Amino acid sequence: MFEWYMIRATGLAASLLLYLSVIIGLYSQVQKKRKQKVTISLFLHESLANWALYLVIGHVGFLLIDSYISLQWFEVLIPFNTDYKPLPMALGALSFYFLIMTIVTSKVRKKIGYQKWRKLHALNPILYIFVTIHGLLIGTDIQGAVLAAVNILPVILIGGMMLKDKPKLDVTH
Repeated sequence: MFEWYMIRATGLAASLLLYLSVIIGLYSQVQKKRKQKVTISLFLHESLANWALYLVIGHVGFLLIDSYISLQWFEVLIPFNTDYKPLPMALGALSFYFLIMTIVTSKVRKKIGYQKWRKLHALNPILYIFVTIHGLLIGTDIQGAVLAAVNILPVILIGGMMLKDKPKLDVTH
């Protein structure tokens, strides 16, 4: 039972940290457009993503030692290589790789160039979508409606912030 609880706890906590990292990253972009300082929010954005990765590594580790499901490393790490819920497991593995790619490329963004990093970082909605679908299809802890609401709310808030910052046309007759 311990492994089962730890699989859920690490998965949920990693998902929450990733969620917060995305929200703060989007907020930072809005602040940048407003010509505000973003040093603290970007530090927090990166730190939350790093901690999400540590928890995902723990999540994978607990999956490997769980005696109830008894998954092998290749079933957990190679997409579509398991009989146990193949689609959600594949999305989990792909999310893991996307998260690693995001963090590694962020750490070496000066070496690879800002433009290349931006293009790679622009793939992160795929990561977020994969994590969300993974959680919806394989998780048992959060109702689908709650998860959907939690994921739609930030889009509405950030969209509102961006619309508020749009320059207004001055129409004079």
